[in-house]
Amino acid sequence: MASKVSRLALILGVSVAMLGCNIANHGSFVTNTYQDAKVSSPLVRLGPVSGQSCQTQFLYLFPMGDSVSSPRAIEAAKNAIKGTVIITDVTIDDTLSFGVGYSEQCINVQGTAFGTKSL
Repeated sequence: MASKVSRLALILGVSVAMLGCNIANHGSFVTNTYQDAKVSSPLVRLGPVSGQSCQTQFLYLFPMGDSVSSPRAIEAAKNAIKGTVIITDVTIDDTLSFGVGYSEQCINVQGTAFGTKSL
């Protein structure tokens, strides 16, 4: 009887631990890593930017909303400063945080924006 209880406790413990695993494969990529040669106007440094894509899981298991996405986080970073053409020095990271009854997974993008000088 005791071995059945300990076996059940072990299975339950492993199952709960696996629910918290971060299984997103955010991929570390940016679609353009260079400036097109056809662009004749010089780009200026606009400043640091960041973007984020998040998804909440109700009761640590049921996803709510769109899934996390590196392209969406990159696009959010590009939209942070008007006139951004490219982002350099890009870092992509992900986080998984827990609250009471929910968890939140996010992909975070940081970099330096370059673009046309806004007038």
